[in-house]
Order: sequence, then structure tokens, then C-alpha cells
Amino acid sequence: MHRFLKYVFRLLTLATLLYLCRVGKFLDLYVDANNRSLLAAGERNQGELPGRVFHQGQLYALRKIQLSTKERQNRPGLRMLSRLYAHRPAVEAKYSSTAPDLMPFVETLKQDLTVKGVTKDPWALAREWASSKSLVPKSAPGLGDILAAMTTAPITAADICNAGTQVKILLKLQGDQKVLFKPISYPPTKVLFGKNRGSDRHYGEIAAFYLGRLLGLETLPAVVGRKILLTEEVIPVSSPKLAETFYTNEQNKTCLHARCRRCKSGRISCSREGDLMEGAVIMWLPEHLRVSEKSYVWQHYYKRKELLQWETDENFCKVVLHSDQGKIILDLIDMSVLDFLIQNADRHHYLQDTRDPNASIILVDQGKRIRAATRARLVLLSGGGLSRALRELLGLDPLAPVLADAHLRALDRRLAHVLAALSACSEKKGGWHNVLF
Repeated sequence: MHRFLKYVFRLLTLATLLYLCRVGKFLDLYVDANNRSLLAAGERNQGELPGRVFHQGQLYALRKIQLSTKERQNRPGLRMLSRLYAHRPAVEAKYSSTAPDLMPFVETLKQDLTVKGVTKDPWALAREWASSKSLVPKSAPGLGDILAAMTTAPITAADICNAGTQVKILLKLQGDQKVLFKPISYPPTKVLFGKNRGSDRHYGEIAAFYLGRLLGLETLPAVVGRKILLTEEVIPVSSPKLAETFYTNEQNKTCLHARCRRCKSGRISCSREGDLMEGAVIMWLPEHLRVSEKSYVWQHYYKRKELLQWETDENFCKVVLHSDQGKIILDLIDMSVLDFLIQNADRHHYLQDTRDPNASIILVDQGKRIRAATRARLVLLSGGGLSRALRELLGLDPLAPVLADAHLRALDRRLAHVLAALSACSEKKGGWHNVLF
């Protein structure tokens, strides 16, 4: 245990670096002044970037979040960025082509998604899988049956969901299975400037689930796309509170506005064609998991102006290691890698089963030493492999195409950033034996 803590402390700064990169926002996607074309910033000349964008190497950040010299000096994570970029060219050269083992691995994942008839009771299988350490196992025969049921099972009840800040509906599917429906907020090519702007994307929930499958993460709830006829499938079985939120706008589209404890009144979602609404269906956690919400120690605050302790204290990781989160450090690392890849700057909490002291963290609403298996999976997905693999998996979703090509290319660039950060840590700490666990 002493060896573990010593090595974990040495690499805890990796999580800080990745989080700062995420909050500093690697803005990989931009649109022109008329919002007509979707382009990747890494594929444009510096002179073509919007004036509000700061550009240095492969880093793109909004100018309004640039820091003063004093603030920059006080942030240890930002001081690591120069080492990251020094290692990036060598990393890109080393992992310039797709790994030969990639597609056989992807085909194995696709088999779990496409083979049907493994189980006659998909809800029972999902409950059987769910434990304090896993929601969907790495090898998951029957996952195709579960996703198909989430897409096609008749809706028997619908209600508001009080949690969070986004438009969403709590559905009950035939067979007494609860799911959360996050409706469309933007088309897949819509790009928003700034950190935490606008509403959540339902496409992001879908993409994050499939990305988790590629990374070997077992604690992401199953997610699939679905199109729902509101007037036929939802409104007739809605609770009175939910029914009050529906209306028809001037374009004759059926809309609903958010109703929850922290919702903004202007949060509205409308059907795209008539009353047909698409969205992400997210599996509800089974009742036998007694989960509690815990704060993420590297979280940020929307309106707080002063720097937080983790942003200025190079010994902050000691605080984490001696807290109740020290024993789940490796889970936090995996979570930070996922969040950086999907550009989730809104991680404030995670869930954990309260009855198991060794429970893994559950990632909802889609870090530091790193597992050797995690780095190996990142290497497998390098050289353009991540976009290729994710395109294959997302092509199976009912709402395909889920991501634009520019989004997929951005993921490849972010993965190279993670590998460069790991390389920089290995050099600083004297070799991979002091980095990988």
C-alpha cells in the first residue's frame, strides 16, 4: 500500500493537467461568422481563427479566460503545458498509424451490440449486471437486446425529473423499467463558443457511452438514441405536472420546457418534424444499488473568481490521497481522461454505492497515476484509431450519424494530448515504472 500511495502521489499532477486543459477548453471546433460551416481548428490557419480565440501550437482557448502572469505562475498545472507540447511531436510520430489489433477489438464490441436473442428478459439482465463495481461488463453478450428494448419498448408512464438543470423526461417502459430521456437541444453540427454554454447534447450522452466501451470503462449506464412520437407515446401517459409543460409553437412543433428544482425557465426542447422528438435514452440505476452523490475534488465553480486550492497548491494531491477519495484515485484518473476526451468541463460529482467501501465510481451526466490497462487502451486507439472505432460503433445507433467528422477528428487530437501528458510524466518521474500501476 505504501508503494501504491507513493507512486500515485507522483502522478496525481496528470489529473490536474488534464482538468486544466479541459477547463481551459481545447476548442477544436469552430464555425464561420454566419454559422454555416463546421471546421476543426487544428485544420485551419491561425489567421483564420476567430479573434476571440487564443492559439498556441495545438492549444485553442477563449481569450476571455486567459490569466494574468501572476495567476499563471500560481497554477502548477499550467506550468506543465510546455512539457506536454514538447512531447507531443514525438508521440504523434510514434503513434502515427492505426494499430493492427484495433479492428478485431472493435468487431468484438460490435458483436455484443448487434447480436440479438441472447436474453428474453433484457431488464433482468441489466439488473444482474449492475453492481458496486460495474454497470455494463467489458464482455456483454445481451447488450444488443437491452439497447433494442430501450429503443422500442412501449412507454407506459412519463413524469418530470427534478434533478439537474436540463430538459428531460423520466419514462417507464413496458416491463417496469425506468429510463431517462434527454431530448434534442441542438443538431449534431451545432457549435457553441465558451465553457458550459447552452444545454446538454443528447448526442454527447450517446457518444460518451460508446467511448466508454472503447476505453474499457464499466460504470457508464447504457445509452441509446430513440425517436418518440410525443402526442401518441408520451403525452397520453404523462403525469399532470409533465403534461403542463407541453405546447405547440408557431412552427406547429410540439415543445416542452424544463421543470425541475434548478432548471432555467428558458430551457426548451422542440420536436424536429411534427411531434417526432429524438433524444438519448439512459438506463436508470437499479434500486438494489444504494448510491450517494459525492463531490469531485477537482471541480470548478461557475461564478467563483478566485483560484481554488487545487489550482494553486502543488501539494493538494496529498490532501486527496488522505481523504476518502484516495482509495478510488485510479477511477478518478479514468474519469478525467474520459471527461477530457468528451470536453466535459461540468463534472461536479459522481455516484458511489454506499454499502461497499471498495465500490467503483459511477459516471453519470456525461484523472494521478494511471492504470497500465488504460494507457494500453489509449495506445490501441491512437493514430486515428479512436475516430475510426467510434464511427463504427456509433453507426449502429438508431440516430446515426451521431457525431460529425470534425468532432471525431477532434477526439483523435485530444487523445494525442493525453498520451503526450503521460509521456511528459514518465520523463519527469524517471520512467514508466513510476507512472503505470
